[in-house]
Amino acid sequence: MSRTFSRSLRLAFVAATVTAGSAHAQAPSPTATSGYLDFVGSYAGAPIANNIITGPYRAKFQPTGGAMGANEFAVYCFDWLGRAGDSDIQILTFSDAVSSMAPVPTALRLKFADDPEGTAGGLTTAKLNSAAWLTTQMTMANQAQWNEMHVALWRLFWDAGVGSPTLPDLTFQSGTGDPNAQYWFDMAVQNATYDASNFRILAPVDGQGVFRTDRQVFLAQVPEPGSFALTGVGLVALAWASRRRRHIA
Repeated sequence: MSRTFSRSLRLAFVAATVTAGSAHAQAPSPTATSGYLDFVGSYAGAPIANNIITGPYRAKFQPTGGAMGANEFAVYCFDWLGRAGDSDIQILTFSDAVSSMAPVPTALRLKFADDPEGTAGGLTTAKLNSAAWLTTQMTMANQAQWNEMHVALWRLFWDAGVGSPTLPDLTFQSGTGDPNAQYWFDMAVQNATYDASNFRILAPVDGQGVFRTDRQVFLAQVPEPGSFALTGVGLVALAWASRRRRHIA
């Protein structure tokens, strides 16, 4: 085997492995519209606020009619009511979520601090952009900060005058020296124009496709379409290198 061919094969293998890994480590795909969310659980060492585990959660995804993915990925709960659990889900872009989840019955609007007339609180693209930005900060933060960050995440969509239970106070602080929730809330609000085009809402639904109020709604970051293209390039390169190897042999 020539040195040039050996190098090509190694580069092709690396391209296929790295790009495929980046594409499949996150789910669902950018084009998925429905599926099944398998809630795996919290991350080891995740802190607790008011008896609620905070921080990202571990999940797996099964597209409608497809097989369960092998890799876990992070999902972020952004509503205070309901509980985490396995469920059929609708996968929504932010604009689709704002248009389809706002006019639903009051029971769901209360999850997002909306009043019966739909004029206060609720889902807005700006709030969802802020929430997406906050989750990106959470992935880089020490676990000791997850409490404050998650309280801020919930608070983006919650009006203390609507519904119950009451959220932890924004001044809640999990440890000396940690930034408090008010800081993260303010920073999130300042990032309401964050580009969250590769984020999706995972909204639990029942067998008739009606939004459930007993399950929490999650944010997830999906692979950008370019990562799938890179995966294809890597796999094609690997196939080409393998074919050339057989020809040389």
